[in-house]
Amino acid sequence: MMNRISSILLIIVLAATIILRTQGTETLLIASSIAVVLFLAMTWKKHSRAGKIFIIANITLVSIYWGQGVDWAVIKVGFDRVNLFSAFMVALLFLRVAAKRSDIIARCGHFLVHQKPSARYAVLSYGSWLIGAVLSFGALNLMGQVISSGNTLEFAKGDTRIHQIRKKRMVLAMMRGFGALPLSSPFSISMALMLSLIPALRWQSLLPLTFGVAVSLIALGWLMDTRAYAYAKGRAQDVTHRKKDILALFQFALIVIVLFGASASFSQAFDYGLPTSILIMCPIFGVMWFMLEGTIGGSGVTTLAVALPRDLMRELGALAPEIAVIGGASFLGALVSGILEPETVMAVSKTLYLHGYPLAVFCMAVVVLTSLVGVSPFVSVSILGATFSDVMVFGLSPYVLSISLLIGWFLALNASPLTISAIMVARILNCEPKDITLRWNGRYSIAATLLGAVALYGFHLLYD
Repeated sequence: MMNRISSILLIIVLAATIILRTQGTETLLIASSIAVVLFLAMTWKKHSRAGKIFIIANITLVSIYWGQGVDWAVIKVGFDRVNLFSAFMVALLFLRVAAKRSDIIARCGHFLVHQKPSARYAVLSYGSWLIGAVLSFGALNLMGQVISSGNTLEFAKGDTRIHQIRKKRMVLAMMRGFGALPLSSPFSISMALMLSLIPALRWQSLLPLTFGVAVSLIALGWLMDTRAYAYAKGRAQDVTHRKKDILALFQFALIVIVLFGASASFSQAFDYGLPTSILIMCPIFGVMWFMLEGTIGGSGVTTLAVALPRDLMRELGALAPEIAVIGGASFLGALVSGILEPETVMAVSKTLYLHGYPLAVFCMAVVVLTSLVGVSPFVSVSILGATFSDVMVFGLSPYVLSISLLIGWFLALNASPLTISAIMVARILNCEPKDITLRWNGRYSIAATLLGAVALYGFHLLYD
């Protein structure tokens, strides 16, 4: 009963947020905010320690600083962000529910893993990015299971060394491809966060830049992998490429392209902004995909009509920890921007010589370094983005600041053993998170940091 009520509250948040952002009905902000608060209260026991800390910290800061930088305007901004990101996760959930019933996903995974060594890294990294665009962390679970089942000692003909090398190469390819999502996926929470924190950004201008950086960073990993394992090119592989697996990859790519095209066209036609268009299109697209897959699989319409709400409620109930952390961090960012006076931020930045390009490198470094001690990139990016949102005052283009934060997010996912992605992959593949991130991926993370700094300097010269 409680799970059903909490699920209905999230659907109310989604519907109210869509109407608010398309019709401008302010009373719906109050309705969606009440729904979020009730949801967080009802699911309190499901929240992680970090989520509970954020909620308590926000309540404490509001109590202490009320009238001293925090007022109803700041509270309104905070809840607007919480509602947007909560609705964003709910909208994407419709796609995940449909994808979990789709045979296309499993066949994509089979195709991506079973490649010859010279092609496996590139195919697996870009493929992980493609699947992650829809499944988010579900992509890591899927690809991790496929790698675990496909990379067996029998497949390596009993050679333990080859077995371990293959696992390492496939894991790193998957992690680097997945890590590029904050930079390049229009469906990522990071892109919605950037557009929310820095109003001067236009997604039409930002996405091509960040996509190019993401492709370059993945290509850097491919070059390093090829150089390190050049000898593997000539090794014979017992690999079969089934035509239906290749077709599944093209089908899934078409799904992502059509969904993005529909969202982008909707955004352009009605000037709603890309996040709002995604809020509208994802549930429609997800329901259509779910019904089509079920019909093809032989299920009746009545059966599917019962299965869809059931699957949705199960998935919606599991969102509680994510909404507590992401909602709490976004609300904290709004409070910080209200509490910190612009003059204080300016004075500190001048003292530390953080102006222009040095500020961009500083923001990138802070996101990475704080992730090494367990701070989620969403938290650090929320606070930094809110603190420097009036970015032109600091001699920096909004695009350079956003790219620096997103590159930092990418590096955090690759370098920190304390991120959810590293812990999840390590658990599935029976290895240590620190081995994946620090030992296996350490050299790449350093090289990627240098490439990121060079890219930021190029964008700084171009835009500032």
